[in-house]
Amino acid sequence: MKNDFDFIKDQFSSDGVNAPAEINEQSVLRQLQGVEPIKEKKKSKKGLVIGITSAAVASVAVITAAAIAVTMILGNRPIQVGTPVTIAGTAKLTQFNSRDEVRSALDNTLKFNERLNGSRNGLEKYAIEEFAADDGAVSSNSSGSSSKSGGSSGAAHNDTYVQYTGVDEADTVKTDGKYIYHLSDAQEIRVYEAKGKDSAQVAAVRSDSMDSSYFEEFYLHGDRLIVLSQGYSYADVDYSLPNERTEVRLYDISDISHITLSHDFVQSGYYCSSRMIDGMLYVVTTQYATDRNTIPMICRDYETNNATFDEVPADSIYAVENPTESSFLTVGSIDTDKGECRDSKSVLGSAQQIYCNQDNLYVMATEYEPRVYNDLMTNAISRSWAAVPTADRTQLVKISLTDGLEVKASGSVSGTVNNQYSLDEYNGYLRIATTSYDDNYYQVNNLYVLDGELNPVGEVTGFAPDESIKAVRYMENTAYVITYEQTDPLFVIDLTDPTTPVITGEVKISGFSSMLVPIDENTVLGIGYHTEDEGREMEIQEGLKIVTFDVSDKNNPKVLDTKVFKNYYSDVQYNPKALLVNFERGDYTIPYSYSDWNAWDDAYYETRKIENRSGVINFCVDGGKINIVDEYVSDVFRYSTVDRCVYVGDMIYMLGYDSDIDCVQYK
Repeated sequence: MKNDFDFIKDQFSSDGVNAPAEINEQSVLRQLQGVEPIKEKKKSKKGLVIGITSAAVASVAVITAAAIAVTMILGNRPIQVGTPVTIAGTAKLTQFNSRDEVRSALDNTLKFNERLNGSRNGLEKYAIEEFAADDGAVSSNSSGSSSKSGGSSGAAHNDTYVQYTGVDEADTVKTDGKYIYHLSDAQEIRVYEAKGKDSAQVAAVRSDSMDSSYFEEFYLHGDRLIVLSQGYSYADVDYSLPNERTEVRLYDISDISHITLSHDFVQSGYYCSSRMIDGMLYVVTTQYATDRNTIPMICRDYETNNATFDEVPADSIYAVENPTESSFLTVGSIDTDKGECRDSKSVLGSAQQIYCNQDNLYVMATEYEPRVYNDLMTNAISRSWAAVPTADRTQLVKISLTDGLEVKASGSVSGTVNNQYSLDEYNGYLRIATTSYDDNYYQVNNLYVLDGELNPVGEVTGFAPDESIKAVRYMENTAYVITYEQTDPLFVIDLTDPTTPVITGEVKISGFSSMLVPIDENTVLGIGYHTEDEGREMEIQEGLKIVTFDVSDKNNPKVLDTKVFKNYYSDVQYNPKALLVNFERGDYTIPYSYSDWNAWDDAYYETRKIENRSGVINFCVDGGKINIVDEYVSDVFRYSTVDRCVYVGDMIYMLGYDSDIDCVQYK
């Protein structure tokens, strides 16, 4: 298997271009002058291609840039250079005292972005992406470290699979053991009575809010259905509010035949994420500033006659050191039992992901290195887009959930996170795994340990060069990290001494896991992608893969068993909530779709699907061995996809975004 650099050199050669001795903007431009673009060849079968042919050198650059952060230009289309940052760092946190202070700080961020955009001379900025499941989620069968995972042990139905017990996460499918609630593509939450083959829709909740509003996800809590939606205008509100809003609607479902709206709360900004603990809902949004007078706002209860729209007070607004985003992340809290809006706090900056346990909420966003901020603000960087590096740090803001949303600290680390499961808080320390670039612009991976003030105390950096993190799982003082380029290494990292994390062992396997689930203290289950090269230059994803790892010896982890399902794909590969765990039975269920695209149609010069089906795979793990109990094929979903499943009693119910409901009985 050739590496990325050799692959690019071969593609240059095949297109009649001499490969440059080194990969940089000038050398690549010289070699590309006068070269005609080549049309991309058709692919012979379905599958996400991780390597792309030479036809579009831009596509080659996309893959390679993700691995080595090179700069390439095709015509007038630049791919931005990455800047290596290899150490963690701490950022100061500022609390404002007045609106004027907020305006002044916002002025600086607007100035920064104006100069940043000007330094690129208005050229189009291209993000560096991998043609792989980078946004695939990672999950755990217990709280990142010390708590058991969500799910109802002892209940006759499952709860949403979550990162921490007691910290609920919104979803598009929920069940209370009698009814199943499902968000369909028709922008309505359909309610089905769970009665096996006699299940039928008995109610529906539709979006009928103040203006254009789109359901995102929802919670079930007692007799409440709590729906989060994204809205875009306030045409009927006689108040100056931004166009974008997040709406929280509380429905009374005590009488399923007569569902009523009881409260409607509004928070300015686009919906990022949320969590709910004991009926207290925490909503995180990002509001982009249109001018220096932009301020975050909260609506106490829109549906009441005395609705009030409140600005977040200046002393409840904070800023990280050198904020570069002209936006506000806002965390609002709502007591869903009482139907009351509680505390709210805002931070100058954006919200992209969150990590939350029962004590603290961490909001994450990418940022620029402080040197870049200072250079731009002092005009030290010339107005040449090539002089401006991309953001390659993760900014963290820590917010206490036990002290009235007190903003506790901020900090930053090198690189970007895969998802929320890349973080874990244990014994007062935050552990965070990231992928960044080294001094030679190659991807490397890191694990940092931060104290309660988000000061770095320990790190292990630069491992798995030329690969990126696909999954992370923490079990108390041990971290399991999956990286991938051509193979799937599982790294075992000992965190017993927070100041000195140590990689104690690793094991490799083809493909890669995007989700890790602990079976017991000695066994870890991986769910992810089966890959094949099939004579191609680079691998392609060819289906679903389940693997078990023996981690009893931290110095010598081993692969115990694997199951490969070619041409199978599942939402579980990128969404941990799609995994169904029955703790009473000790088994797992995965929704899937199967498609075989091997038939070549000469009439249309393309591959055609010759077989498709959808259903669920039910399996258990016994002594490290994966035992497939059965594969259930749904007749209802013959021409559509089962993407979610729940269980009630001894029945597994299958649901799809654009179809009805089906069920099978457990064996």
